[in-house]
Parts: sequence; C-alpha cells; structure tokens
Amino acid sequence: MAEEYQIVIDRGECGPPFLLRPADHSGMTWNGQPEAISRLIFGFAPETPRVLADHLGVPNEQIGPVMEVLTNTLSWQLVQPAMPFQDAIDLAEFLVDLTIKSSRFLPGAPTVGGEIEIAAVSKHEGFKWIRRKHYFSRDLNPEDFIPRVEHDEH
Repeated sequence: MAEEYQIVIDRGECGPPFLLRPADHSGMTWNGQPEAISRLIFGFAPETPRVLADHLGVPNEQIGPVMEVLTNTLSWQLVQPAMPFQDAIDLAEFLVDLTIKSSRFLPGAPTVGGEIEIAAVSKHEGFKWIRRKHYFSRDLNPEDFIPRVEHDEH
C-alpha cells in the first residue's frame, strides 16, 4: 500500500515531506484548479454549498448534512486499495488532461495547459520518469534511473 506525501515549495524553498494519507488508507488529493476533478469525483461543483444557501435558501445548519448526502450518493471511488501502479499513473494523467481540456473550453483564457509530464515514485524503483518533455537533445536530458533516496524517519 502507498503512502501519500505533500511537498510544498514556497519562493524556491522546499519544505519537508508532509504525510497526507497513511498506508492503511487509499484515496487521492488534488490542488491547483480543482473544479473539473471535483465535479467528476463528487458529482457537484465546489461552489454547491454557496449555491444551496444563496439561491435555494437552504439554512446554514442544513448545508453540512445536505453535502454529506450528496457526497455519499454521488461520489465516484476511482482509487481502490492496492490499485495497480499503472492504473494509478493512467488515472493521474486522465485527471490532468481533464483539467486541461475543461479549462480550454470554459469562457476566458485557458488557465491550465501544455504538455503533461509524468513521474512516478515507488518503493523499489525510486523516482522514475514515465513521460517527459525534452528541452535539449536526449544526450543532455537522459531518462536514466534516479535512485531512491533514503531519509531518516525523524
């Protein structure tokens, strides 16, 4: 089973890995422009609570229970425990592509786009590029194996 970590890079400074999801839980986390993925996974937009309150007059104390019912009945569980590694890679690529394409067709300038680069990190292989754009010749931009870096658990 995989663990999920987040690494925040702020103004060029890389913080330590932060455990988001331990190995005994499965799921996924997304950030950036969440609208398309949230609609796909949850079955509704992130703005739904505000719409319920502002346009339908749902009282604030009922928003939480309504959202729980919507989440429990409409959500798709795309990540499964012990999901094959290639399926996880394919799902991540699909979700990025979904975000790029939805941004393209919404009014206004696209806010997400370009080539999708994919890297995977596994316990046995460490960091490995799956798909990567090349700015220079392949001689200067190799796709060799990058070994796993051991770190203290403290």
